[in-house]
Amino acid sequence: MIQVTNTNNQLVVTRANNLVEYYAFEDMKSVTPYDGPSGQFIVINFINENRNSSLRLPYAEISNQPSWTTLAIAVAAISAWMDTSIGGGLATETTLQQVENNTTGVLRTPNMIRPSNSSGNVNTIIAQFYSVSVANVGTADGTVLGATIKPGEVLNFSADALNNYFDDFAYNATGTEFIIIFVS
Repeated sequence: MIQVTNTNNQLVVTRANNLVEYYAFEDMKSVTPYDGPSGQFIVINFINENRNSSLRLPYAEISNQPSWTTLAIAVAAISAWMDTSIGGGLATETTLQQVENNTTGVLRTPNMIRPSNSSGNVNTIIAQFYSVSVANVGTADGTVLGATIKPGEVLNFSADALNNYFDDFAYNATGTEFIIIFVS
């Protein structure tokens, strides 16, 4: 008797002598029924010719798949396993359309503020923004997001991939002057 299972994206064949064989679905080229004088077989052909060119599973010896009531159903089941394993991780047309819709150009607005001797947060001006840059154009240290920004330093942040955004950007320009630009 033979047991056939779908485990970890592999066709696992356990033979009567407890010999276990593993076949990666990605290496399989086709699965076809064979009904000939020597019996009924499920024939699996491989892409990788370094391996046996085909695997023949005697249909009548498969003992653990009670729903495989015909050779055609057995072949269709293995084909579905292959499709789920190989194609299941690939994007569908619907998913690709959603990505395209999310990557279509969107009108954005550039903004600029020049805080001097003050502190604040960009989110008091706009709730969501897609990128922000700050330059310390004064003569003293300031802070951005709790970290020091020295005179002459410029920091750039971007979250605009696939419409990601920021909703917080705290700064403290007390004793100095910043130029902050952001895209909303």
